[in-house]
Amino acid sequence: MILKNKIAVITGGSNGIGRATVETMAKEGATVIFCDIDKQQGIKNQKQLHNMGLETFFINADVSKESHVKKVINYTINNFKKIDILFNNAGIEQIVTPSHKVDVKTFEKIISVNLKGVFLFCKNALPHMMKKKGGTIVNNSSISAFANVGGNISYAASKGAIMSLTRVLAIEYAKYNIRVNAVCPGVIDTPMNERNLKRAKNQIELKKKWKTITPLGRVASPYELAQTVLFLSSDMSSFVTGVGLLVDGGRAAN
Repeated sequence: MILKNKIAVITGGSNGIGRATVETMAKEGATVIFCDIDKQQGIKNQKQLHNMGLETFFINADVSKESHVKKVINYTINNFKKIDILFNNAGIEQIVTPSHKVDVKTFEKIISVNLKGVFLFCKNALPHMMKKKGGTIVNNSSISAFANVGGNISYAASKGAIMSLTRVLAIEYAKYNIRVNAVCPGVIDTPMNERNLKRAKNQIELKKKWKTITPLGRVASPYELAQTVLFLSSDMSSFVTGVGLLVDGGRAAN
């Protein structure tokens, strides 16, 4: 087990990529503390994971509120004394809208969750990693930071900013043996994309589009992303920092 004796914190752990990563890391030996704003699903997952014999702990939290972030970090330190891994996964989508019609509240909410949430968790976790002179942080960015089709200005802006934040932290904290990287998913089979699909005027055409813009010709499983996060979180990537690893089926290269 490549994460034996590691303590991992995962945000947005109740669904999709977060849920898959909680399970994947726990199966590899990590003790996983995961948080989510979706309390009902988080508690349900916690029961399922415990029934699988996995060491996981759920905390209901809103990543955009620092008091909630501190609650998660303090719980982890008080109970497990350290943080080895932080996966900043929590995020929300923007309904496809022409940029000049996006209202300020929508823009601010998406930036608050997707970007501010990453900043707050990094800000509060880094001192503990610095103290023990080591740790790994993985931030969930997006293909939207590199390739775009328009109509999602707030989402794309938040994900592009996460890439800049990742590079800043990678350089700044390398001297503490802290590695900071990002994953940049393409189209993944998650509740977020299910919501996007339900909003589409023509669901069949959108499904075809997702496949045609992806050279591998399919939608990825959340567990494929989880394996990539596992790689970046473990000693398998011990000389990797400051990168945004595209997990997009070749879309950015197309």
